[in-house]
Amino acid sequence: MKHPFINLETYTITQIVFLLAGTIFWNVAYFIIIRNAIRFKRMEMPFLAVASNIAWEFAWAFLLYTDLGVLFEWGLRIWFLMDVGIFIYTVKYGASQMDKNVFGKLFTPFLLLLVVWWVPVFYCFETEGLDTKMGTTSAYLITVVMASLFVYNATRKASGLIATRSVAWTKFFGNSFMSVFVWLHHPEANFLKLLTFAVFVLNIIYIIQAGKKQDIKSLQSV
Repeated sequence: MKHPFINLETYTITQIVFLLAGTIFWNVAYFIIIRNAIRFKRMEMPFLAVASNIAWEFAWAFLLYTDLGVLFEWGLRIWFLMDVGIFIYTVKYGASQMDKNVFGKLFTPFLLLLVVWWVPVFYCFETEGLDTKMGTTSAYLITVVMASLFVYNATRKASGLIATRSVAWTKFFGNSFMSVFVWLHHPEANFLKLLTFAVFVLNIIYIIQAGKKQDIKSLQSV
């Protein structure tokens, strides 16, 4: 069966535009996160969120089929490669997000174990009929957790923590555009709508936190 480049039978052009806009903003956020990790030797994305995030993208890029079309299939694969970069720098700097490195030399195996566990979770979640055909429900479940961890980290004073306005705003717009897509394409999905609301509120909180908290003076311009 030949897959369309973009599925305009299931999704409207307006829905696709909002989804693409959200994806672009998240790609920018990923780029900034990687750049800041290189510059400041700190990982802004919480390490627990990194593990679930890369697992979700691996599952949907290589194991599951999104009905959005070929463009999004390859987009997910590119997104996964960017997450590999985030994962590498999380291995290097993620342990410093903790007040005390409770894992020691086992930090990297712990991260890998989380990824290995999450991949079949997302796979079974879709194959057992609990997810949409583009992974929206599972994506928003882990996004709520991710947004919560961003907010939590911004309240702490561990040496490896940073909160930047650029990441706060780009992930806010990324999630906001994707949430509009959810409301347009899933008008009766009240559970999903509640998740989008939670993400919106948490992202606003993080924007406020990032505006007040800069752990490195030079981050004021980030």
